[in-house]
Amino acid sequence: MKFTLRQLHVFVVMMETGQVRRTAQRVNLSEAAVSQALRELADGLQTPLFERRGRSLAPTVEARRLRGFIEGPLAQLEALPDRLRVHPGNLVGTVRVVASTTLARYLLPPALAKLRQKHPGLGLRMRSGNSLEAERRVAAGEADVGFIEGPPTRDDISAEHWQTDQVQIIAPAAFDLKDVGLAELYRLPWVGRERGSGTRAVFEHGLAMAGHAPPQAEFILDDPESLLRAVAAGAGLAYVTAMATGPTIARGDIKIVPLGTLELTRPLWRIHSGERSRSHFASVFEQALDAEIEASTA
Repeated sequence: MKFTLRQLHVFVVMMETGQVRRTAQRVNLSEAAVSQALRELADGLQTPLFERRGRSLAPTVEARRLRGFIEGPLAQLEALPDRLRVHPGNLVGTVRVVASTTLARYLLPPALAKLRQKHPGLGLRMRSGNSLEAERRVAAGEADVGFIEGPPTRDDISAEHWQTDQVQIIAPAAFDLKDVGLAELYRLPWVGRERGSGTRAVFEHGLAMAGHAPPQAEFILDDPESLLRAVAAGAGLAYVTAMATGPTIARGDIKIVPLGTLELTRPLWRIHSGERSRSHFASVFEQALDAEIEASTA
């Protein structure tokens, strides 16, 4: 660059005042600094900008042309602070979201779609994986915010309780589970989730707290929708988030296994990088997303 924004600002004020002293007062610089800025701008553009006439400086033809060229761009630059300020009623910008598989498939898309309808200037980039993968992406700065089924495992992220979910045991519709207790369920085949799955972690932790070991699953799937289809086809029992079962139950493909006093509730977590400050824009986005989810579950 052969000139700076400061020099252009001094130039515009000089065009308005015609005097070095008055310009210096307006831009909070010394008269020597104003003169130097104007001289460096003229040298950089290789054209004379002012001619001395008594105590005043008169603009040259080139100076008047220059002012016409820069008025629009300077006005846009002066408006940058307000344009960067986040207005909750008009979210403009891009947010990178990462979510564990179940949340990315069932809970987040409807709420994000409604946000996009209300805020056409909002750009969304969402990636999914299991909870461990989501944590890794947030810690690496590849996402502005993450949502996981937890619990969080890394020291380089911050986590807050976001929503509450329930893990259910499901069975094929044809299974006869009348008067079958939890102990008897261990003799049946099971379909499980992969290691790193938040749903699996909550299921195994809940059983352990109740004094039970997790059942052995020889059929492992890393996608909740595939798991639902496998159970519906008769592959065995499985554990899955309640948010995923509605349509499959409505079709009569699966049934919920009653667990008596055993409750497998779990917190869902919102995570951020522990080494990077969260932007105001991301915070406003998260508040708007929470409002959409709350409205859809009310």
